[in-house]
Amino acid sequence: MNSLSVSQHDGVGHITLHRVGALNALSREFCQEIDAALRDLDNTEEIRAILVSSALRHFCAGADIREMAEMTAEEATASQFTGCVSVLPDIAKPVIVAVNGLAAGGGCEFVEMCDIVIAAATAKFCHPEISLGAMPGAGGTQRLSRAVGKHIAMDLLLTGRALSADEALAAGLVSRIAPDEQLEEVALAVARQVASFSGPVARRIKASVNDTQVNLEAGLIAERDRFHRCFKEHDFREGVSAFMEKRNAHFLHR
Repeated sequence: MNSLSVSQHDGVGHITLHRVGALNALSREFCQEIDAALRDLDNTEEIRAILVSSALRHFCAGADIREMAEMTAEEATASQFTGCVSVLPDIAKPVIVAVNGLAAGGGCEFVEMCDIVIAAATAKFCHPEISLGAMPGAGGTQRLSRAVGKHIAMDLLLTGRALSADEALAAGLVSRIAPDEQLEEVALAVARQVASFSGPVARRIKASVNDTQVNLEAGLIAERDRFHRCFKEHDFREGVSAFMEKRNAHFLHR
C-alpha cells in the first residue's frame, strides 16, 4: 500500500503523507517515495507550488528508528544515509508544508527544508536525536540555526525539548499558525496564492533567497559525516535499544 497520495488542483501539487502505523516515520523506502513525488511535481509544467501535509495525527515522527538500529556505520556512510528525504533542497518550485501534531528529528529537518511553514496551533517541533545518542544528519544543525539563531538551536539540539507552535513562530521556524481544524484549508489557500503568481518569478525568488545560505553545503557535508560517526559508538546503539525497549538509556559518554 502506498504511503502517500498526490493530487493536483489550481496549479498546486499536493502530497499527503499517510504511512499508517509508523506516524510517517522516514524509512528509506518512504523517503524514496516522497522524493519521487517531489521530482514529478517539480517537473510538471502546470504545477507552480507544492504543498506537503499529513493525513495522520502527527506530521512526522522522524527517521525510522527500527531501520536505523539494524544499520552499520559502513552502510550508513556508503549510502550517505541521513534519515530524511534527499531531493527537497533541490526542488525549484516553492514548497509549502502544513504541520500538525509532532514534527520530530528527521520530520523537523523535513520542515526546515521547506519554504513556507504553516503550523496547527497544537503542533510541536523538536530534535530529540541526542536522547538516542545521535545527532541530526539531514541539516538539522545547519538549517535550524539559520532559522532560529544559535542559542535557541543549541537549546533544542542539546536538550531535545520541543517548541510549541507559538514558540516556533516567535523563533522564526514557522511562517504562520492556523487553528487545528483549519490547517489544511489555510495551507492550501497559501499554496494556491503562490501558484497564482508567475511561476518563473517565484522560482527565481526562491533561488535568490537560498543564495543567502552561505556555506550551507559545506556545513551539511560536515554534519552528515559527524552523524555517521554515531553508528560506530556504544551510546548510539544503547540509545536506540533503549528507545525501542521503552526504558532509560545508560550512556558511557565515550
